[in-house]
Amino acid sequence: MRKAAIILAVFVFFGVFGFAMASATTIGIDLSHGESDKGLSVLTDKDGNVLAEGMIKTISDVNWVYIGDPTLADTLGIQNIGDKITYDALKDVDFLILGQPSQAFSPDEIQAIVQWWNDGNRILWVAADSDYGDGPNRIDFADTVLDAIGANLRVDQASVEDATSNAGAGYRVIGLVNPDPDTPEKDMITKDLANGGKVLFHGPGVVAYVDESGNWKPLPVGGGIENIYVIVTSSDDGQIVENTDPAANAYTAGDTGKFPLMAVQLFPDKKNVLIVSGETPYGGYEPMWTPEYKGIQLDGPQFVTNFIKWAIYVQQELGQETATETGENSTCGPAALVGLALIPLALYRRRK
Repeated sequence: MRKAAIILAVFVFFGVFGFAMASATTIGIDLSHGESDKGLSVLTDKDGNVLAEGMIKTISDVNWVYIGDPTLADTLGIQNIGDKITYDALKDVDFLILGQPSQAFSPDEIQAIVQWWNDGNRILWVAADSDYGDGPNRIDFADTVLDAIGANLRVDQASVEDATSNAGAGYRVIGLVNPDPDTPEKDMITKDLANGGKVLFHGPGVVAYVDESGNWKPLPVGGGIENIYVIVTSSDDGQIVENTDPAANAYTAGDTGKFPLMAVQLFPDKKNVLIVSGETPYGGYEPMWTPEYKGIQLDGPQFVTNFIKWAIYVQQELGQETATETGENSTCGPAALVGLALIPLALYRRRK
């Protein structure tokens, strides 16, 4: 009888919750600040050969929209919700991705993002770059958004190279999917990674931490800061490199070790999830989505798919926990069924 109850709970959890997650989530892609759409509809090599289906077709159980040139709608096959960021454009977006912007956000756009973020129940992915070439500007644009929303995570003005985990050159870093041990439901992130969790971070920036007094610090790999989790790192042979002024704030050129390339900060009060990365999932020179590079087989599409679904799951869990604490789920709708399913699942996990 107990086994049957557990099976029923699993069915309810994955059936009801999976449907709620997929059908309710709108992901907005920013293409209005010089970002490339590479990898969104399809990913090709320089000769036009298809390397992989794009993010939009692969992650098909969400609603994709974009901000940018309206004429791209036919190419991408998704709805355009505005040619620039405004609150009206964002208000129905649950998950916003800023994929390595090369143009500054206006004050009005920053205000719109902050208002959207403060509404709660949001996911924001801010992807920056290394400090190579015009990278310092991309880092500044990303950090301006992070500062405005009150986040602790930043991308520092430096690059990470890797002497061993690379695609033929130290700056072509092969990031390692290596979630901190205390990352919630981290097995969702690493599921079905056929190539050991290898993801292209081509010329990545390094993620840093700004404390409550405004002091920049290196972000520790392995955990230790409440509600912050490192997801992707270099190998132990990573190295901090300075390519272009200004100097880094938290790291020092020549430092070696395992460095954070991608991290998450949770905001339980707002029920928000923030993702910060030194490479972009789409666009860029070569995005995370890349399935193969310089002869190395990668987990890009599977990792990005897993991670987007993980972020949606975690955000909805934050909302569910808050609703349960305040007694909002007094009916037997889908949210209540999910809550009921979690109880026997939690008991089952403790008894294993």
